[in-house]
This record gives sequence, C-alpha cells and structure tokens, in this order.
Amino acid sequence: MNSFINYVKHYIALSQEAEQALIALIKEEQFDKGDQILEIGKTCKRLYYITSGTMRTFYYKNGKDITNWIYPEHTMVTSWHSYILRKPSSEYLEVIEDQTNVLSLTYDQWQELYQEYPELERFGRIILEEQMALIDDYYKGYYFMTAKEKYDLLLEFFPDVTLRANLGHIASMLGMSQETLSRIRGK
Repeated sequence: MNSFINYVKHYIALSQEAEQALIALIKEEQFDKGDQILEIGKTCKRLYYITSGTMRTFYYKNGKDITNWIYPEHTMVTSWHSYILRKPSSEYLEVIEDQTNVLSLTYDQWQELYQEYPELERFGRIILEEQMALIDDYYKGYYFMTAKEKYDLLLEFFPDVTLRANLGHIASMLGMSQETLSRIRGK
C-alpha cells in the first residue's frame, strides 16, 4: 500500500484526507502467472497498480499471440481504451509472473475521488498524459529503428525485462521473431 501512496505522492501533494479516502477504497489482490484479469469483449472496470510482479496486454491475430505492452512493477496498467471509453476490450490483460500483487480501484471509484479531491483528479490527468507521451514517443521512434535499437530502447525503459517476461512475449511486443531477438541478445 505504501508503494502506491508514494507513487501518487511522486506526482502530487496528497492531503491526508485524500490519502485516507484512497486507502479505504483500494482492493488488494494477488495473481499467479497465466491468470487473465481481462478478456477480449469485456469492459475493463479497474485501474491497477502493480506492487510486485509483471503483466502484459495482448491479443490474437491470425491465431498468433501478439503482445502489445509489458508492464513491470510500480506502474499503472489497464486496457486503456476499454477503461477510459467504457467499451469492450480488444485485448487481454494477463499476469506473466507468479505472485504478482496489485492494488486497484474501479473507474467509478476514481471518478468519485476526482470529484471530491481535486489533487487526485490532477494525478489522474498526469498519469494519462504520461502514458500518452510514452506511447507517442515510443512509437514515433520505433518505426525507424533497427531490431537491435528497439531491443536497446526496451532495456532502457525496463532493464530487467528478460528476467521477468518470456522471450516470445518480448519479441512479439518488439515486432520481431524470437529467433531475431535471440541473435540480438547473443551479440
């Protein structure tokens, strides 16, 4: 719980009242590798903070498992499109590391907190802005990068990714074959 409160305080000045309201609503859960928190076609109702472990978003295309993103501990994760627009998800949200611990609140709970505590609304805005900037930055440069440069960029953002996620998921996220990723790692 403290890591999440510290995470929030990294972005905003959090009043004692807002902190207590937040803590009162947080749901704590533990998942194991392979647990699917969200399936395609279901609307994502929760925003998660990973206190330990790793998760990913993925979908199937032509029968092939395609990883969108890998989320390490101390990050916020959800099916962003589904969660924000209140629409059925086009991706799965899956735990990829045993004993992954998460804290979460529902969309409606966040909306109530935003109404009552303006600093939490500011936190929500900053998190969304950060996610948008990260995705924008990553994909703009991504299309012009070599396979090695893509892998190096991923390691810059997530240094221990190869210890936390399997190589197939990493290769899929980077848009390369597992063989190509193995060659890059071997050099």
